[in-house]
Amino acid sequence: MVNVTKDAIWSGKAAFPDGSAMAYNPRVQAMHVTDLAINSAMGMQLAPAGRDHILELPESALLINHVGTIHASVQFALAEACSGEFLLRQLGEAQEQVFAVLRTSTVKFRKPAHGDLRAIAQFADADAAQWSAALASRGRALVAILVEVADTQGVATMTGRFDWFLQRQRDEA
Repeated sequence: MVNVTKDAIWSGKAAFPDGSAMAYNPRVQAMHVTDLAINSAMGMQLAPAGRDHILELPESALLINHVGTIHASVQFALAEACSGEFLLRQLGEAQEQVFAVLRTSTVKFRKPAHGDLRAIAQFADADAAQWSAALASRGRALVAILVEVADTQGVATMTGRFDWFLQRQRDEA
């Protein structure tokens, strides 16, 4: 077990018991969620340009549960990643100056999931500029994102709300 203080993690000076440095940086770098190892291992892909959905997940044996459908945890991971990718796209170049972390989520599994899956996201609140203004004025904001996971026939298999905490990073001297 690794016992690391929060201050060590946030300062970027955390180390494993053998003394090797942890490669953790709380800053969100210009990236896509498909760059994360867990999402890549599951086979998540960015949807081709011009599609109405953000992420795709091809069916594979790794993703199937004991009843022959796509596992609930896989659908959750796809939805969470979709909300994160949506947020990264909204932040644009500002993503390098914003720390973002999922705070809460609520999901509902609607139908058994079979085959390839797709995920789409949108802001939960009508006024998307509100979080941007809060981030600019207060240095932090809460952003609610709604996600739908569906199969290739458009049948919604899961829906969810993902609430993200955003904090503007201070300039380092």
